[in-house]
Amino acid sequence: MVFLCSAAAVTSFGQGTTASLLPPNIEIVKLKWERQVRLPRNFDPTVIPANGTFSDPSSRSSSNPAGSGNSDPIITFPRIPSRLPVLYVYSLRIKNAGPKAIEGIAWDYLFIDPNLNVELGRHQFLSYTAVPSNKSVKLQGQLRSPPTRVVRTSDSGRNTEPKFTERGVIECVLYADDTVWKNPRAREGLCEFLKSERDIVKRKHGAVKP
Repeated sequence: MVFLCSAAAVTSFGQGTTASLLPPNIEIVKLKWERQVRLPRNFDPTVIPANGTFSDPSSRSSSNPAGSGNSDPIITFPRIPSRLPVLYVYSLRIKNAGPKAIEGIAWDYLFIDPNLNVELGRHQFLSYTAVPSNKSVKLQGQLRSPPTRVVRTSDSGRNTEPKFTERGVIECVLYADDTVWKNPRAREGLCEFLKSERDIVKRKHGAVKP
């Protein structure tokens, strides 16, 4: 997948996390989100003619005289759609300082109004990746949803960009020994769903093995 641009990136280092709600021996190291505009799959900007120029098919006569000597192929870029898809990529880097390896994590990326302490946006993800003891990994999820859908009022001043407090929340941890840790505030049934989806992922990966 080719990325056209990346913008509006925001980074936060462990910002707004509550130690009492974190799993034992797991540390949130970094939060980040970014807006990405992606090119179509069939668009390849590396296709360049050897002579360094492009031929315009619209200027080519349909009755090109034989023997003109112009044997250069016509090379054009694939047509880019008028509206490119926009995705928002949310990432959370954690460190497993505990003795047990991790297989899966349910985590949320929150945006908080720092003045009113009101939740403006919450994005929920499941990540399945091996996190050995004393190792760090980056969890990542992508959505079409922006961080928040804030409606600015007339007294918002001259600030054009809303200010957020970002918070990473770990809701459930699935360890390699099949035990789980659950956030006391986690949604009912989330850890069971995390475990059942892990089993589905394992079956799918096993099905493609020779």
